[in-house]
Amino acid sequence: MSAYGLTEREQELTRLVLQGFSTIDIADALVISVNTVQGHLKNIFTKTGVRTRRDLVTKIFFAHYEPRLRDNERRSASNRPLRGGPAAAAGSHR
Repeated sequence: MSAYGLTEREQELTRLVLQGFSTIDIADALVISVNTVQGHLKNIFTKTGVRTRRDLVTKIFFAHYEPRLRDNERRSASNRPLRGGPAAAAGSHR
């Protein structure tokens, strides 16, 4: 998310969007108003070049996670260590 120039707060809010939190849930979790959440979302959408939450999730997934998944599929098929993610961090695939 830092690739898009998001502030720490915008990154925190984006993580919650990626986890499926509603606007009200985000406001409660971050102890801010719904209007503040909407303002942050507007800034996030502008910085990332999207118009909706769905577009944001799609853009982040396909730009940053899907390539890693494909690489790990190739690595797994050739019995090479996987990169990134919880499983590799825990050492279960190395």
